[in-house]
Amino acid sequence: MEKLIKVSQERNKKLNKIEQLKQEHSPKEAWEKLEYYAQKGFSSIPEQDLNYFFKCFGVFYRPATPERFMLRVRIPGGRLNYQQAVKIGEVAKKYGNDYIDLTTRMQVELRYIRIEDLPTVLKELESVGITTFQTGVDNFRNIVQDPLDGLSFDNVIETWDILQKLQSIFLKKEEWICKLPRKFNISICGSFSNRCNVYGHDACFVLAEKDGIFGFNVFLGGKVGAVAKPADVFLLGEEVPPFFEALGRVFKKYGFRDSRNKNRLKYMIDAVGMEEIIKAVEIEGGREYQKAGITQTPVQGGDKTGKVQLKDGTFALHMVVPSGIFSGTAMIQAADVSKEFGSGELRLTVEQNLYVVGIPEESIGKALSQPVFQQYKNRHSVFFSDLIACAGTEHCPFGVIPNKPDAIQMAEYLTKQFPHLEGKIRMYWSACQKGCGIHGLGDIGFVGVKFRKDGKPVTGVDIHFGGTITKESEEGRLLIKSVPLEEAKFLVEELIAEYSRLKKDKETFEEFYSRVLSRVSKEAVRFLMRFNRLLKDAGIDARVELNDMVIGCSTEEEEIFGFGFQLYRKLSGKSPYSRNNILEIYDEPKPENLKKLSPDVPNWLSDVVMKMIDKNPERRFKVFTEIDSYIKER
Repeated sequence: MEKLIKVSQERNKKLNKIEQLKQEHSPKEAWEKLEYYAQKGFSSIPEQDLNYFFKCFGVFYRPATPERFMLRVRIPGGRLNYQQAVKIGEVAKKYGNDYIDLTTRMQVELRYIRIEDLPTVLKELESVGITTFQTGVDNFRNIVQDPLDGLSFDNVIETWDILQKLQSIFLKKEEWICKLPRKFNISICGSFSNRCNVYGHDACFVLAEKDGIFGFNVFLGGKVGAVAKPADVFLLGEEVPPFFEALGRVFKKYGFRDSRNKNRLKYMIDAVGMEEIIKAVEIEGGREYQKAGITQTPVQGGDKTGKVQLKDGTFALHMVVPSGIFSGTAMIQAADVSKEFGSGELRLTVEQNLYVVGIPEESIGKALSQPVFQQYKNRHSVFFSDLIACAGTEHCPFGVIPNKPDAIQMAEYLTKQFPHLEGKIRMYWSACQKGCGIHGLGDIGFVGVKFRKDGKPVTGVDIHFGGTITKESEEGRLLIKSVPLEEAKFLVEELIAEYSRLKKDKETFEEFYSRVLSRVSKEAVRFLMRFNRLLKDAGIDARVELNDMVIGCSTEEEEIFGFGFQLYRKLSGKSPYSRNNILEIYDEPKPENLKKLSPDVPNWLSDVVMKMIDKNPERRFKVFTEIDSYIKER
């Protein structure tokens, strides 16, 4: 551990402002004064409590709604029993404008809460066994698991009891409240399906098999913008809590407390290596651990747009909540449906949706006819089922774009354009670069940005693609920068058109990316999206497509030639290079030939096509940026 100790001492010579604040004050002081603040009013709250220590207990001040608070409610594993769901709904209706957000950590956020109501709201939540403790800042956050844990056919190890033991280590314990260098996210999955973004957390315990025994492989260091890496450790179920506690103590003791931007567990691992971290955990815990087994969670969840049969013969009904925007009324209605027709339990998901579970087959029709399902029945499309969007400008001071409305608007537009499309498309939206909408892991990801267009300030998105959640997740690639919001849906439409045209049966977009999109340059994909939109705007009935002449090319020049070949043939009805006779004398593409065959082709397009397929390679476009510049000049 010499390296870890040395690096830790070096990184902690100068503490950041938050660490200095934590030395001068304590979260306990803020908690004990909550009743006092409620009586004296908003103006009585000191800055350190308002902007930091309240967050230790899930109480967030949002300047966008003056003198109102957001409460982040801890929902372990996304499980809500009937009493808990109803209580959350009642509190939202009575104290929070009947508004609820479902989050990507399987939690609930209540908004518009007044300071004078805070103590009452917190007590009401505690009365049904749920709390807001440690859902913000430097704490162990809500633990996520498979939402169908213990229920689905592909669930091998039920993880609920393990999750509760993990939570009992730190929840409401003064030695842990706000004592970590930075926030710490945890996931555990005992299923063959990855329904909880299992690799995107600081500590991930993932179903594995070793020597015929099922347990968990450990992955560490995930965060927004980085996925967890294998720690080469295999744990049995009973070994998970002590390993986690030892890991937490190592992070608390040696974690970096200098730069707030580089204090997550990932940066410890980057600085000293995974082996050093695991050795420290073994020393802290007083035991060694087995080397990793074979990870067993390589696939995504199944079709979530309707019903899922469970092991006991009943069904889970999937309810789509676009961008997680819910209400207290809807929460109570969902709970009532579950109580009347099912097990009385709701399961929240990381996609900001929920399952109503335990519905017998004969009751499915009646359940789906209830108002809450009727309200959302038109949302069952591939563009809504796996849609994620963080808070945005209405509720978050860091937001650059509204986000949730933008995500819904795009999903609605694409649903109209592709009403019968089947498959799976994960569209993840972050309102700013902080990435709370985990855009990097989306099939198509969006992040809010500000930029200038024609000399004027504009808000829009950077578009990413190719994020994965299967096996060891990977971040997607930046595809297009600085797209105005009103244009983004039209560009994405072109990408979805290729998915719709080329997909195999119910192939997911992630599988389509692996099979097709990963074999072409991102510049080619970007060109396809933008150029096809340009053709549509110009009223030209032609488009470039991904075909055998483009897929698998080794250079952009080859891809450009493939696209040009298509365009010439589509515009003229004739191939640009054709054999005249047995002597193999070939016609050559010429601008006048193209214009003669298709006189309506505008000059700029004719020029572009000819420079894409010119017989002389020296005169051809070499890279896609040349085409962009050429078009702009005309």
